[in-house]
Amino acid sequence: MKYMLKPLLSFLLVFCSIVHLPSQALEIWEIQGAGLNSNYQGQRISTENNIVTAKGSNFFFIQTPTERSDNKTETSDGILVLSSGNPSVKVGDLVNIEGTILEEDNTTAISNVNQELTIIASDQELPAAIALNVDFPGTQRAFVPDLEKVESMLVTFDGLICGPPEDRDWIPVTTQETRRFREPGIPYPGLPNLPIWDGNPELFWVDLDALGESNNRFIGGQTRIQMQGVMVEISGQYVGFPSSYTLSGDNYIQAVRARQSGEFTVGCINTLRLIKGESAYEIRSRKMATYIVQQLGSPDIVAVQEIGGVDELEDLAFHIRQLEPTSNYQVQFLSSNGDIHTAFLVQSSTFQVLELIQLSKNEFLSIGGTLHDRPPILLSGQVQTSPPTPLKVLNLHLRSLLGITGSNSTFVRTKRNEQAKSVAEIAQELRDDNLVILGDFNAYPFSDGYVDVVNQIAGTPTEGALFSNTNIVTPPLIKYVDRLPETERYSFIFEGNAQMIDHCLSTELDDFIYEDFQFARGNADNSWIYTNSANILERSSDHDGFVLFLRPKNSGLTNTSSPRLELDLRFSNPMSPDQAIALNGLLKEPTWISWMDVQGRLLHRQKLRAGENQMNWQQVPAAGLYFVQITSESEQYTTKIILQRS
Repeated sequence: MKYMLKPLLSFLLVFCSIVHLPSQALEIWEIQGAGLNSNYQGQRISTENNIVTAKGSNFFFIQTPTERSDNKTETSDGILVLSSGNPSVKVGDLVNIEGTILEEDNTTAISNVNQELTIIASDQELPAAIALNVDFPGTQRAFVPDLEKVESMLVTFDGLICGPPEDRDWIPVTTQETRRFREPGIPYPGLPNLPIWDGNPELFWVDLDALGESNNRFIGGQTRIQMQGVMVEISGQYVGFPSSYTLSGDNYIQAVRARQSGEFTVGCINTLRLIKGESAYEIRSRKMATYIVQQLGSPDIVAVQEIGGVDELEDLAFHIRQLEPTSNYQVQFLSSNGDIHTAFLVQSSTFQVLELIQLSKNEFLSIGGTLHDRPPILLSGQVQTSPPTPLKVLNLHLRSLLGITGSNSTFVRTKRNEQAKSVAEIAQELRDDNLVILGDFNAYPFSDGYVDVVNQIAGTPTEGALFSNTNIVTPPLIKYVDRLPETERYSFIFEGNAQMIDHCLSTELDDFIYEDFQFARGNADNSWIYTNSANILERSSDHDGFVLFLRPKNSGLTNTSSPRLELDLRFSNPMSPDQAIALNGLLKEPTWISWMDVQGRLLHRQKLRAGENQMNWQQVPAAGLYFVQITSESEQYTTKIILQRS
């Protein structure tokens, strides 16, 4: 309750003078009512013979016993009770309370000011928890959200975690079968005559340690949580406070497929302000190099965004060569405004660079200022086939959505609209070439309701927006997002909603055969806490990168990706020292197993010999988080394991 109590406590002071007013005896469901707010706010009430269901450091919850419930789904049987310090009650106590009803940001509570509390009995049976499921909370937005109907009540559910913890350490969760995605439109309530997004009312949050349970900042998307506890409303968000929970599943990591002989690959990754001098730069540079090699498969061309400059690109190329000595990435860089830039790494053995230029560098915004802080950068060259195959790649990093509402909204919306039209003009001018347009568009594949950036650039249909699209690109470009399964259409996660803001478009690419388009997973779904960890692949950035697989129609290209370590690890997580990690399909070459602590110190290392397929870990002294690293002569893989001891 650490996020809610501060505003509520400041709200309490106005009630100090009303202690002598008479109270009204009410049931909790009468206090809560069927709306967003209580009809008794500011009034002194008493409510008797209710059961304490959960307890925090300066608050607790009470609920009507089952036999006295009004049995109406519209009214909650639970209520939050504020306390000046550690509450004297225990879970299971039967209590009478007299106090003043508060309402702050739709959160109903009983004030701790002039509160009278009497404990009648202990060890009472708790009311049955309400089960959340695929039907509740529902996917349709209502004036009174479904979860308002169980505010401060006991709930239970088996949910899918939709992303890593946010800045409050809250975990986004749904009881639907699949994760939640950003959809077209302005967030509810929106604006008249424009697309409106309902905000996914079926998505809610869990604060793991709100009631004293252990926290887990390592949890990520695509894992599951089983929880029993109380549903609370905090500043318009519904948050589960667990009295108990279990987590299952592991970090979601998935590389793109291996490149086949004769394929040419173009990759893209936002490097998340990879700048020398910033925190943990060396660690993050090595992690990004590992991500490019292991997850993206060392594409022939890598378009990067948010890179510090030439030195940072050279460091990346160096670390990649350490991992993959056959790589020969050359830096292609032109400076733009600010401290983050767009650039390329190019394999000189497969692609000959003929020109690198910035386009629309001197364009200005109609309302004043530079149009492109990071001008689109065009790489022109030829794939080393026989004869050579021409290819152009346009790398974008467009204006973000930050500020699209609020005092600066006119500037932000205008800039995003005019940037999209500027890039569309470039695409139209180059549309007779083999042209790939990619990068961090900071835009969804559909209209955000204010500007439809991607469809403006691609010349494809739009649902409409405040700034209408102009017909510039004809015929339309190919949008590779349309070739992905719906469950794969994301590169970033914001407030629990998966969204695709990194895109790949192209002309018809007459000299190539399209083979595939895939995202490499390991960043967006996983916790930010891994960012500065040297011994684990997760979270080299906050974006997932992608690879476009093409096959030149001309012959002669024989490059293939390096062979990957074939892994099949099976183990319990957490695990105990008497358990073993089973490995299958590993020993095609000499393989080493290492166990390291979170500081990267080596604790144990052993070489597996032919025929061995298990290892035991009694040598590790203490419980805690560790990293297990599996290394062959050509590849390396790292994962986390939590060791527990009885």
